[in-house]
Amino acid sequence: MENKRIEVFIPRGADREDPNLFVGINGVNYLLPRGKKSMVPKAVADEIARSDLAAERFYESVDGMKQSV
Repeated sequence: MENKRIEVFIPRGADREDPNLFVGINGVNYLLPRGKKSMVPKAVADEIARSDLAAERFYESVDGMKQSV
């Protein structure tokens, strides 16, 4: 198995939001600082991208529901 690492940037969150992003995959946990670049395994980068896409689709659905009311 290849241990390829990919650079990811985690944007800063709101003032009261945790200063780190927690990512857990198959029992291995990663704590990534917000507002900085980190080198992570490809699986972690893929999971962050999947999570971002899911959040984007969720907010698009919510916006669509608000407009239909």
